Amino acid sequence: MKKIKFFWLLILLLAACHDAPVKPAGEETTRVRVVRISPGGISVPVHTSGILASSDEMKLSFKTGGIVAKISIKEGDKVKKGNNLASLNLSEITANVNLAKNGYEKAYRDWTRVKNLYSDTVATLEQYQNATTAVEMAKSNLEIARFNLAHSIINAPDDGVILKQLVKENEIVSAGYPVFLFGSTGKYWKVRCGLPDRDIVRVNPGDSASVKLDAYPGINFSAFVEQISEMSNPMTGTYETELNFNGMGRRLASGFIAAVDIYPEEMEKFIKLPVGAVVDADGKEGFVYAVNDSGTAVKYKIEIKAISGSEIAVKGIPAGINEVISEGTAYLRDGMRVKIIR
Repeated sequence: MKKIKFFWLLILLLAACHDAPVKPAGEETTRVRVVRISPGGISVPVHTSGILASSDEMKLSFKTGGIVAKISIKEGDKVKKGNNLASLNLSEITANVNLAKNGYEKAYRDWTRVKNLYSDTVATLEQYQNATTAVEMAKSNLEIARFNLAHSIINAPDDGVILKQLVKENEIVSAGYPVFLFGSTGKYWKVRCGLPDRDIVRVNPGDSASVKLDAYPGINFSAFVEQISEMSNPMTGTYETELNFNGMGRRLASGFIAAVDIYPEEMEKFIKLPVGAVVDADGKEGFVYAVNDSGTAVKYKIEIKAISGSEIAVKGIPAGINEVISEGTAYLRDGMRVKIIR
């Protein structure tokens, strides 16, 4: 008897399942939230990378050529203003000073003798003028020799650090050949970076910037654009840009790698949306969903311009759309019915 009752119960259950209507997939409804489109102006940052450098770098060299007699420091040393860095063998240069000095003394004696003779009307005016010219020329030669002697020694022009040593002792250097690359240790540093032409037209001197260094992860250093080159680098095709960088008292060194975000002063008009409203983002492209009059989700392709915190700036939303779906986008498909939760 129990078996018969169980059999008829099973038949009834199968019949109930067979008669229940199957819900079409197109009628599936997803609950979503929407956000009103908010047009606004933002400063789209220019992303680039650069190299940290001293605020003032210079190449130090000798005025005259010769044999390097002594180098008092080495690469990486910190120096004070006026410290002796290097000097030439002064034998030849000192001899030139003595030669010029003797020439001046002789010219001066000749001038004195001709002057006395001219006063006694024994020498002519021409002879007196020639003697005057000779003594002036000898004096100039002596000044040149003394100037070359003074600049046969390299002294530190300011407090700083020796970034690069290019010459060693006993080497022969020509006049003006760089011996040291010197960087002054001032309050500010520089970040040198290269910008392509599409970015250089948006950046102007005075624009603020944020700099991150690999040496100090998680710290944002403030900076501003100080100088922009008007000619591209023939090797890279980019325009060199210098940023005035505040090290905030941190220990820094030339050559640090910097990640730079420059914020142009000129604002651009975009549509601001929550980050969650954009789906299937790929580089500069993404998609958003809007709800049409029949309560169906419609997918639109947009262009991503910038991301700032929890907001994203986009372009390309068709005119007439005032709201897009901000929550529930992960479960949507184009053409799916939705229910808006206000």
